[in-house]
Amino acid sequence: MFGITTIRQGDRVAIWNRAGAVRFVDGPRRAWTLGQAVHRLTRHRAEATEYLAVRHTDGTVQHRPGPVTAWFDPVKHDRIERHQQVVVEPDAAVVVYRRDDTTTPPVAGDDAADDTDAVARRVVRGPARFTPEPTERWEPVEPQARYRAQANQYLAIRFHDGHTHHEPGPAERWLDPITHEAITVHDRIPVDANEALVVYQPHGEGAVERTVLRGPTRYLPAPDGWLHTFRWHGADPKNPRVKIPRALRFTKLRVIPDQMYMDVTDVRTADDALLTVQAMVFFELIDIERMLDQTHDPVADFINALTADVIDFAATRPFERFKRDTDQLNELDAYPNLTGRAERIGYRINKVVYRGYEANAALQAMHDHAIEARTGLQLESETETQAQELADLKLQREAERDRQQRAVEAERAEHARTMQQAAHDQELREQADAHGQAVTFKREVNAVELEHLQKKNAEEAGVLRGMNEMQVDLTRYLVAQYQHPDRLIRIDGGERDADAVRPDIHLHDG
Repeated sequence: MFGITTIRQGDRVAIWNRAGAVRFVDGPRRAWTLGQAVHRLTRHRAEATEYLAVRHTDGTVQHRPGPVTAWFDPVKHDRIERHQQVVVEPDAAVVVYRRDDTTTPPVAGDDAADDTDAVARRVVRGPARFTPEPTERWEPVEPQARYRAQANQYLAIRFHDGHTHHEPGPAERWLDPITHEAITVHDRIPVDANEALVVYQPHGEGAVERTVLRGPTRYLPAPDGWLHTFRWHGADPKNPRVKIPRALRFTKLRVIPDQMYMDVTDVRTADDALLTVQAMVFFELIDIERMLDQTHDPVADFINALTADVIDFAATRPFERFKRDTDQLNELDAYPNLTGRAERIGYRINKVVYRGYEANAALQAMHDHAIEARTGLQLESETETQAQELADLKLQREAERDRQQRAVEAERAEHARTMQQAAHDQELREQADAHGQAVTFKREVNAVELEHLQKKNAEEAGVLRGMNEMQVDLTRYLVAQYQHPDRLIRIDGGERDADAVRPDIHLHDG
């Protein structure tokens, strides 16, 4: 209908009347607008990751974090803008600046601050989303602003006020640009069981305390302390046989027995033979405090003392005697300067080993020629000795082989005799067993026959007794019983001789 405006659901309009007054109408609705100005308003929307910046006509600004909606008000609002919230990653952070007259003075170079404004700062660490206030501006800090220290590490935190703090691991810290100048991760200093550190620590006004830290441990340095750096003589990289000053630089002091090679050059014997004596020194650190107080380079002290002892030893001996007496250089009694100096600086010399000597070219050539001649004679003697020993060995082995052969033959003969004796013994045992069995069998047969004959005779005796009781003539009965005897025995007498003392009797068994 003319003069009537339909406002749909979800819309809003601003209606101005002829006097310039405004009213707002939300749909659904029908409003009388004849002679009035109608302006459809815009609705602004922000998602959960966004925010609305509402700028008012009076110059103020309001930030509304999403999710949110806002209708544009032509009377109050200058404009409404949609922005993304600030996303801070898990390993990142941002520094937020804002005007604040109650905090510290303004930061140099801050455009948002004038001569009368002060600036306050805060740090937002990730993971996070935040909506900045209208008076705030933000800047990202450097990547990897979060520092982690493992169990064998520590964090060195330097503050803007100049002091430093060491925080042992395991630890984690974010770099706070407001208070921190820098954070660095360092490894603790591992100290083995055979090592020690010399630590200096301020103590009181201008005083420094020295401490010896023995392992095993992991040392956490103090922010205002430092370690003693040792600078001793060491081997020259170009010529390891030469010791040069300050070649060894270290902070960990070894407190176990150790050794080093030393060459004493320009050693002259009593007959002016120029030699270089080589030695190996075995030493052990006993008192660290005494070493720190008495010397700055124990190796240099050892070199000087050993040189003095070797020169004294060679100066009183000609070259030939020096060679004969070199076994004495393996005894500690030959090194009074070395052992005395080591004791004064907190060391103990356990042993010195003489490793040989070197002479100048001419003397060395003569010495080499003598050695070559002696070696040739020695080799010839050893060759002849080996030949003789080889002949003796052959003869000894042949004799041993004959003895072994005879022993084998004797063993074989003894074995044959043993086997024959065993066979004979076995045969005798078998014959004895057979004879014993035959005798036993014969005895058993005779016993049976005897028993049978006894029974038979007993029976016949019983019959004869019965016949005798019946008054039967047993003689006639027996003669009649045996009319035909099994054997006939006849006794004949020869012719009687008147002169014979006894007659001749002849027994005939027929």
